[in-house]
Amino acid sequence: MQKVHIQNKSVEQLLVEIEGLKQKLLVRENEKSDLEILLETTTEHSTNIEAELHNTNEQMSRYLQQVYSITNAAAAVEAGTFQSHTLDEVANRSDELGQLARVFQRMTEQIKTREEKLKQQVEQLRIEIDQFKRMQQVSEITKTDSFQQLKQKVKQLRK
Repeated sequence: MQKVHIQNKSVEQLLVEIEGLKQKLLVRENEKSDLEILLETTTEHSTNIEAELHNTNEQMSRYLQQVYSITNAAAAVEAGTFQSHTLDEVANRSDELGQLARVFQRMTEQIKTREEKLKQQVEQLRIEIDQFKRMQQVSEITKTDSFQQLKQKVKQLRK
């Protein structure tokens, strides 16, 4: 009878142990479920973060390309080959870079206008200098003795 009691006790202990193992198993299953949810959430967030990083990288690449456009425009001004329309895309931006491009375009147009005016003034001065030189040359010729003598002869011939 004692063996039965021990066996019964052992069975009871085993049942308690089994129940304890079931509880541990349930806890582990809940932990597994929580970890799966965490993994899924982390994967979703990492995909979103990756997409955001990709978009931000593309935006920065476009931004830098437009900064290079302004840099190239400055080099073109220096070389005398700048054309205002090359900055139209950048000038359409509503941020500081767009403002810089618009100011750059206006500035180069003003410089171009001033250069054209200066060229016209230089040409006008050349014309005036040429006229003055001709007048000086004529004056020098008319003051010579030989011209004066010719003039006297012409007067005599006309009489």
